[in-house]
Amino acid sequence: MDLADRYINSESVKRMLQSDQVVLAGKTAVLFTKDGGQHNNLHDMQCMWYELASDESYFRHGDFGRALEKFIAVEKHYADITEDQFDFHSYCLRKMTPRAYVGKLKFKDWLHSHAYFHKVAAGAIRLLQLI
Repeated sequence: MDLADRYINSESVKRMLQSDQVVLAGKTAVLFTKDGGQHNNLHDMQCMWYELASDESYFRHGDFGRALEKFIAVEKHYADITEDQFDFHSYCLRKMTPRAYVGKLKFKDWLHSHAYFHKVAAGAIRLLQLI
């Protein structure tokens, strides 16, 4: 396996998580992070596909605490994105960019209809029903 190829690494991490090899997938995933070797970088980069796949794997293993932690982490990413949009209001008005402002308003309407958000919401509900 070529350790410098991010596409191959990310695909192998996805398959490892699908086969519930969370520890090995985590070690492989940190190979292409900025500092290398830190799971916090995956969270800081808002790597939602990794967190979603790992929480599904934790859920299948019955490790509900870690699964809920990952579900909450992905939901926090969406909260951060929503909060960051408030700064964009004043920026667009100050720079007089109405086209970008209208695009941002459309994005805000679309944000919570994204597939990852739906997967997180459905997974959290499914998890909380079991607890």
